[in-house]
Amino acid sequence: MKRKMVIAMALTMMLCGCGKADSNSAKESTTEKTTATTASQEETTASETTTGAEETTAESETTEASTADGEDSTASEDEGTTASLHNDLFEGLYCDKTDRKDTLSIDCTNDELYTVHISRKKSDKEVIEWYFTGEFNGRQVLNYENCVKSTMTVSEDGSVMSGTEYTDGTGYIQISEEGTETGLVWHDDKENAGAKNFFIKQ
Repeated sequence: MKRKMVIAMALTMMLCGCGKADSNSAKESTTEKTTATTASQEETTASETTTGAEETTAESETTEASTADGEDSTASEDEGTTASLHNDLFEGLYCDKTDRKDTLSIDCTNDELYTVHISRKKSDKEVIEWYFTGEFNGRQVLNYENCVKSTMTVSEDGSVMSGTEYTDGTGYIQISEEGTETGLVWHDDKENAGAKNFFIKQ
C-alpha cells in the first residue's frame, strides 16, 4: 500500500513539474511575443516619427522656396515699376536723318519739364550747342523761350574755349512724320537753325 502511495506521489510530482515547465515555457513564449510586438511597435513609431519629420522638413523647405520666389517676384515687379516710370515717350537721343553730326537729346527732369540739348559739329575744332527747357502740350509740341546758344572751340594747344552767343532764344520742337518715319522737327525763331533737321530717335 505504501509503495502504491509513493508511486502515486512521484507521478503527481512529475506531473506538477511538467505543468510548471509548460507554464514557464508558455510565460517565456508570451514574454518573447510581447517583446517582439513592442519592438515592432517602436520601430513603426520611429519610422512614422522620421517620416513625419521628413515631411515637416520638406514642407518647410517648400514654404521657404515659395517665400523666396514670392520675394523675387515682388522684387521683379518693383524693378519693372521703377523702370516704367523712366520709360518716357519723348526721352532719348535723336540724330539727324541726313547729317548724323547733328544730335538732339531730351531728358525729363520731372513729370512735365524737359531739358533739350542740340549739338552741331561744324568741324573737329568747333561745336555749336543749344540748351533750353519746356513742356510738351497736347499737340506734342514743346515750346521754349530760354534757349542758350554757345560755341565750343578747341585751340591748337588742346584747350577748349566756350562763348555764349545769346540766352533768349525762342522756338519749339514738334513730333512729326516724314514718309513712314516719325521724328522731331526743330523750329528756331532766332536763326532758323533747325530748318534742315529731321531728328530720328536712336
